[in-house]
Amino acid sequence: MGHYDHRVHAGNAGDVWKHFLLLEAADCLLDPDGRLVYAESHVGRPDYSLRAPGDWEGGIGKIRPLLPSLKNFCYFDILADLNPGNPPLAPSSKPVFGSISGPISKSFLYPGSARLIYELAKRRAAKLEADVWDNDLDVASSWENFSQVAKSSGSFLPARIAFHQGDGFLGVLSRLSRPPAGLIFIDPPYINPEDVRLAEKLLRRAREMGWIVLWWYMMDMKTAPAQSGLETFELHFAEVGLDGERWKGAVVAIAGAKSERFSHLLSHMHRQIKNFIRILKLEQS
Repeated sequence: MGHYDHRVHAGNAGDVWKHFLLLEAADCLLDPDGRLVYAESHVGRPDYSLRAPGDWEGGIGKIRPLLPSLKNFCYFDILADLNPGNPPLAPSSKPVFGSISGPISKSFLYPGSARLIYELAKRRAAKLEADVWDNDLDVASSWENFSQVAKSSGSFLPARIAFHQGDGFLGVLSRLSRPPAGLIFIDPPYINPEDVRLAEKLLRRAREMGWIVLWWYMMDMKTAPAQSGLETFELHFAEVGLDGERWKGAVVAIAGAKSERFSHLLSHMHRQIKNFIRILKLEQS
């Protein structure tokens, strides 16, 4: 498999959409006893330090001034909490959509998907059982450092994120047979022509085994899952004031066995998306 480094893309418009929906899904799927089982095929680093210039300027850079208006969404609330010394706006300023209100005073910490899941579990006091994969040596090192810091702080012992260096497709497939089923996030870099076929196989098998699957892709890429029965959530960047550069939008597809729990999840997602887009469009007017 070729090499992919997400650092130059972290926080872009596509990240905003996928991480917003991932956190809403995870929050909704917490068990009554506060347990969350999670797996991710291509995890990347636990966090990224954003500095100008970067793809993030058309994504989270556009959203950053609006964080006070988005605190009811766990993803944006976590971003605000992780960057307390980087207020979106001066207290007396009126939010202006798309305005960063001057340069970022210091690097902005942007968590990756699994780090976001970890932060969600912390604030919900959930028992997190996460298995994540990546084949990059630098990514493995970054997760080792993160684990050491988390353990030394002792701030949240019930959380378990097991990082596995290796093929994420094979790794998650091997995880499926170990109960209980939970939430899987499929987000390969698509630098290998086989990625789409392998992701399709993983999605199909995970759904058969009772897992709920999220699959993210850019709207203009031929990487959409071909399977039927998926619920898709699209975001056209320009319609909400984001800038995806050459990409016009992003999509998150959700798969799961028909059940009351899955129906509840879809209803929750539709409701939260409607509220999120309403706020963004209101800020543009």
